Amino acid sequence: MELRLSGIRYRPSIDGMRAIAVLGVLLFHLDECLLPGGFVGVDVFFVISGYLITSIIYRAAEANHFSISRFYQRRISRIFPVLFAVTLAILVAASWIYSPQDFASAGALAVASVLSVANLKLMLQGDYFDVTADSQPFLHFWSLSVEEQFYIFLPVLLMVAQRFRFSRGVLLSVLWILALSSFAACLYATPLNPTWAFYLLPTRAWELLAGAILAVTATRAGQSSLRAKNALSLIGLSLIVLSMGLINESMPFPGYVALFPVLGSVLLIGVAHEPEQLTERLLSHDWLIRIGRLSYSLYLWHWPIYCFVDYRLFSDTPSVRIGLKVALTVACSVASYFLIEKPFRAYLNQPQRKSLGFIGLAVGVAMLGWAGYTIRQDNYIDSSVREIASGGIQFPGESNSPRIVLMGDSNGSMYGTMMKSLAAEEKLNLNVISVAAGAPFPGTRQYRESLKCLQSYQPDVTVFAAAWATKLDGDQAKLTVALDAILQHSSSIVLITQPPVLPQNATRQYFREHGIEPVYEDAELESRRHRTNEFLATLASDRIAVVRINSEFQRPDGEIVLLNKAGRQLFHDRAHLSEHGAQRVKPQVSAAIRELLKRGSQSEGRQSSNSSDGRGSATDQRRHGQLPQDRASEVRTAGHKILYSYDRSSPPID
Repeated sequence: MELRLSGIRYRPSIDGMRAIAVLGVLLFHLDECLLPGGFVGVDVFFVISGYLITSIIYRAAEANHFSISRFYQRRISRIFPVLFAVTLAILVAASWIYSPQDFASAGALAVASVLSVANLKLMLQGDYFDVTADSQPFLHFWSLSVEEQFYIFLPVLLMVAQRFRFSRGVLLSVLWILALSSFAACLYATPLNPTWAFYLLPTRAWELLAGAILAVTATRAGQSSLRAKNALSLIGLSLIVLSMGLINESMPFPGYVALFPVLGSVLLIGVAHEPEQLTERLLSHDWLIRIGRLSYSLYLWHWPIYCFVDYRLFSDTPSVRIGLKVALTVACSVASYFLIEKPFRAYLNQPQRKSLGFIGLAVGVAMLGWAGYTIRQDNYIDSSVREIASGGIQFPGESNSPRIVLMGDSNGSMYGTMMKSLAAEEKLNLNVISVAAGAPFPGTRQYRESLKCLQSYQPDVTVFAAAWATKLDGDQAKLTVALDAILQHSSSIVLITQPPVLPQNATRQYFREHGIEPVYEDAELESRRHRTNEFLATLASDRIAVVRINSEFQRPDGEIVLLNKAGRQLFHDRAHLSEHGAQRVKPQVSAAIRELLKRGSQSEGRQSSNSSDGRGSATDQRRHGQLPQDRASEVRTAGHKILYSYDRSSPPID
C-alpha cells in the first residue's frame, strides 16, 4: 500500500511548532519591537518541512511504494490552490491600492513567485531587511521558493539512494556531507554577501537537511528516560523562543545565529514523541493545533495585508493599523483554509485526479505568469537592438497605408501601447524600434541599427521621443545630426517633448497622502528640461512637427498633474508616463501625424504634376534611391531653425 502522510503518525506537537513559527513571523512583521527575532520562524518551518517530506519519501521508498508523480501531486494539492488564490487577490488589490510603479514591481515578483524563483529575484534586488516593506506584497514568497527548489532536489537524491540500494548509514553520510557543506557555505557567505546567504538554497539547505537527517535517523523516544526527554525538548523549545526574543535583524544572518532555532527545532522533533512529555502536552494545546493547521494560509495572507494597510493607512495610529491587520489576516486565512485549502487538497489528492492536478498547475502558472508579465510591461512596447536589426516590432495595417515608426529610448517605449491603438484606429502600419535605457543618437549601435531599419522600412512618419534633457546633456548637435540622418529615410518626423520628472517616490507619497501636498519638479531638472524642450520647438518645419506636452502634465505654477479626471495616475514612475498619461498625448500626436501625411501627399502631388521624365515624385525617387546627389537637400541652422528643401540620397550608414 502506498504510504500516506498519515502513515508517519500524526503528531499534534508539530502543528504546535508550526503555530509558534507562524506567530513569530506574524508578530515580527506586525511590529519588530514585539518580537525582534520572530523571523526565525521561517527557519523552524524549514526544519519541519525537511523532516516531514523526507519521512514521507524515505519510508515509501523503503517499502518500494514511492511514486514521484504522486509525490508532486500531493505537493500541488497542498501548496498551489491557495497560493494561486492569494496571488490573484494580491494582484487585484494592488491594482487599486498601489501606484503604477509599485504595481508593476509587484507584477514582476508575482511571475517569479509562481515559478518558485522569488528568492532568486529578491536576491538580485537587495537586502530582505532594507526593501521598502509596504510595496513588496510577495516578499514572503522567497521561503516558499526555497522549499520548492528543495523538493526538486530531495526526491531525486532519495530515488538515487533507492536505485543503488544505499544503506541507511551511507544515505546518512551523504546527507551529513551535504548539510555540512551547505552550512560551511552559509558561514562563508553571510559576512561577505548576506543577501545571497539569506536567499539562496545552497546556503539554506542545511536547515532543511537537518530535518531530513532527523527523519532518516528515526530517533526512538524509548531510548531515553522521560526526565531526559523532557529536559532535551524543553531546551529545544527554549532555544526557539529565546531566538525569537534575542536575535534581531542587525545580527549577521543566517550564519552561526541560525543554529539556535534550527537546533531547537531538531531537539523538539527528535525527542518530543510521547503524550506524557511536558513539551508534547504544551504544543498539543487545542488552540496551538488550530493555529498550526492555519499556518500556511496565515503565512500567505499576512504580509500582503500588512503591506496594503501600511501603504494606504500609514498616517493612521498604529493601534488602528495593527487591529485592522490582525482582523483581515485572520478572516482571510480562515476563509481560504476552509473554502480553498482543505477542499482542493481532498479533491486533488485522489489518484484518478493526478493529471487534473498537473494540468491545473500548468494553467495556473501560465495565467498568473502572463498576468504578472503584462502588469510589469504596463504601457510599454519595448524593442531591443537585436530586434531592430531584424526589422523592429511590426504591427501591420493595410498594405497601402502609411508607415509609422516609433523611435527613441524608454520615453519612446512608454508610448508603445498608445501608438499601437492609434495605428489601429487610423489603419496605419506601425514599427516600434524604441529601446528602454537606449541611446538613439550618433555613436551607438542602437542608432546605427535604427538607421538601417529606417532605410529598409521607409516610413512616412517617424515619431521620435526620448529623455532629451538627459540624453542630449546640452549637446544639441547630436539631435540635429540624428534628424538629418532620419530624414534621408523618413518623409517626416514627429518630435515629442519630454514630460516633467517627478521627485523621488512622488507618486507613492501623493497616492498615500491622497493628493494633500502638491508635487513640483526639482528646479534644476525643470530648468534643463524646459531649455531642451524649447530647443526642440525651434526644430519645427514642413517635415518636422513638434508635439509640446508640458501643459498636459504641469500647471502654470509648476505643480505637476498626477491624476486624470477619473483619478487614474498619469505617471508610471518618476520619469515615465503611465498608459493613462500616454493616452493624454494621443490627440496631439494623431493630429501631427495626419498633418504631416497631408503635407507629404500634397508635396508628392505637386512633384508628380511637375515631373516630365516619368520617374514619379521626389518621395518615390527617395524611396527607390533614384534621386541624384546634386538634388540633395541642404541642411543649415539659423538660430537653431532647421530648413529642409528636397531630399538627398542616403549616405552610407556607419
